[in-house]
Amino acid sequence: MDASSDITKSDFSLWQRAAAMAASAHEGQNPPGTDMPYFAHVARVAMLVSSEFGCHDPEVLAAAYLHDVFEKTSLTREAVALTMGPDVTAWVEWLSKTSKDEKAAYWERLAQAPWQARLIKMADALDHLDGPVEYREARLKAANRALALATSGEPEIERARTLLEAAIDHGRRST
Repeated sequence: MDASSDITKSDFSLWQRAAAMAASAHEGQNPPGTDMPYFAHVARVAMLVSSEFGCHDPEVLAAAYLHDVFEKTSLTREAVALTMGPDVTAWVEWLSKTSKDEKAAYWERLAQAPWQARLIKMADALDHLDGPVEYREARLKAANRALALATSGEPEIERARTLLEAAIDHGRRST
């Protein structure tokens, strides 16, 4: 196997390990209003980041799989750092609220996040727009806040902006 194959194999195993870690951490959880496994949400977020937004960086995909673990599971920062490394851990931290009552501060802080974390949040918001109808208004509000995170010119952020804008427009017309 040549050096480029080793890198590809290593990269592949990083996001695979993240997916397995997320599946285990979210076991038995369901998104509000559904009986679907919570892991389906984080997997869709990772797929949006890759297939729709065009970001194939294995560390970004790993963070996408793990984006909710600090808020919704008992998985520790130390465990993620040990397994995934400092960048993945830092991006997941950016995506994690530190308490229930700091939503405004969370969005202000997230606006300062690296583009990789903002991209994952945009994918998260896009995925949530397909949730139960009773949550649509709140999800549209969150999607608009996520759209405001598209403040840099990376091609992945630009694709995310376009897709999120279209989904928000469609969601408004559906209500």
